[in-house]
Amino acid sequence: MNLKSSLKLLRPLHGTHGNAGAKTGKELMLYLLNAFPLNWSAESLEKLSAFVRRMGKIEPFFEGHVERVCFYALNFGKFIGLSERELRQLYLAAFFHDAGKVSLPPEILRKNGPLAPEEFKIIESHPTQGAKLCLMFGPLEEISSLVALHHEKLDGTGYPNGLTGKDIPLLARILAIIEIYDALRSERCYKGAFSLQKSLEILRAEVLAGHLDRELVYEFVRFGQSHVGHPEILKEDFFRPEKESATLSAVRAESDIATGSVESSGSEVQERPVTVLVAEDDPDQLEIIKTILSQNRYRVMVAADGEEAMKQLAQEPVDIALLDIMMPKMSGLEVCRKIRKDPRQANIYVILLTALAGAEERVGGLELGANDYIIKPFYLPDFSARIRVGEKLIHERRNMEKRAAEDPLTGLYNQRMFEERLRHEFERAKRYGRPLSLMMIDIDDFKQVNDQYGHHWGDAVLREIARILKEKTRKSDILVRYGGDEFTLMLPEASIAVALQTADKLRTEIKAAIFRPDSGPSFSVTVSVGVSSTLAGNYKDGAAFLHDADAALYRAKRKGKNRVESRVNDEGAAAS
Repeated sequence: MNLKSSLKLLRPLHGTHGNAGAKTGKELMLYLLNAFPLNWSAESLEKLSAFVRRMGKIEPFFEGHVERVCFYALNFGKFIGLSERELRQLYLAAFFHDAGKVSLPPEILRKNGPLAPEEFKIIESHPTQGAKLCLMFGPLEEISSLVALHHEKLDGTGYPNGLTGKDIPLLARILAIIEIYDALRSERCYKGAFSLQKSLEILRAEVLAGHLDRELVYEFVRFGQSHVGHPEILKEDFFRPEKESATLSAVRAESDIATGSVESSGSEVQERPVTVLVAEDDPDQLEIIKTILSQNRYRVMVAADGEEAMKQLAQEPVDIALLDIMMPKMSGLEVCRKIRKDPRQANIYVILLTALAGAEERVGGLELGANDYIIKPFYLPDFSARIRVGEKLIHERRNMEKRAAEDPLTGLYNQRMFEERLRHEFERAKRYGRPLSLMMIDIDDFKQVNDQYGHHWGDAVLREIARILKEKTRKSDILVRYGGDEFTLMLPEASIAVALQTADKLRTEIKAAIFRPDSGPSFSVTVSVGVSSTLAGNYKDGAAFLHDADAALYRAKRKGKNRVESRVNDEGAAAS
């Protein structure tokens, strides 16, 4: 995994598209406050709503910036163990930190180039203006000082008051780091989004210049590492004053490596990864969710609206559906309703994503059949934990299905699973004109083994034959204990000639196996085998295909046992 990929978490909502596709104005901005509900009077909330609409129009990239800074404040604040009160203050300060810009001239805020000194002086007034606005909203008085001081620097070169060191409150120092990082990584009217390596270099330079709190920056970088698990970002030499540290060299070296990682599984057969469908119309939200899930090794499918989600569900199997409630064309609630009406999708674990804090919407979703819901903005560990609950249930169901499909004595598939696989493999072979061969294998005179040596040794014979069949066949072959002393073997892509040759080798291997009871003489067993092939007969369905192999088996029994028979080989292959 390269650095750009692994630290994508530290740019969860960034993009070069501004706010394209995002929810707008009041709808987008107010939902962020659901993380810490404001118990205000109706009149105060109405004033706040009007003010938030003004904030949303400040500049083209304002809404996305506020959304991301709030995201960092919530998750980084919890990461470093802030108290609930501190977390609330930091989060609300993140939301309102640039509120003072509503009083600044739009032509300065949207200028596509460097600011003149007098213009920058005007920009420098926005923290003070923002603090005054917070004081106007009485309940926001507690965060006014944080809003006022988020551009202060430890060496006294910041604004508006030129404070130094510990005179700058802890939460203001945290907000400064978050705000600077997002500004670096985001597109603005006057610049493009900086690369990860350039942003890290600037953060490092700010620490070395005495502007930012070294320990807090260190923790912010560790926050990114801990949530994504990249081993290279945090090094002892990260803050060294040399021209370029080893860490930054590594950043440069890795910056051009393609995103993602490749794992070699060799010849091992690995369990199918859990597949998650993410249906979210906000491209920025979709990016962070996809990043988190992909780096936790889920297989991720995405849809931009409800209709696209339904198309994805019809095309591929999905284990977890993560559905935003508010989407164009078809809501997440409607997608959930359709999932629960389709028996083929009954086992999908549905999680609703909602910015609606009301219990009515959540209850409505659960009544439609959703398994869980996540309120946005989400806290990463909580988000991951809820996904893992779904994953655990999926693995438990798979294990139950596996046990239900297995013969407990031999560990092979049972007859129930055979019927499902036969239908699937037969239809595939006929559709594409590919060969599929089938063997029916029956132990000769198996009742005598049970009568003479006891059922214990009868079970031992069944297990040993199952072992031989597994060892001497391909991983792609489908091996089943069909009944008491009968086995079936499906061989995809195997002609009748290959199947007959394989059947006779298996017959020979089984005959060579020696069983040595504790008392009495040793013994061996033989098998009779019937073979059919889709290219050797015009079968209308899988049942007719199976009947032909069964008929060939009985011919082998009638002709003396210990033989292989098929429609095209009436002479069989007898024991030598």
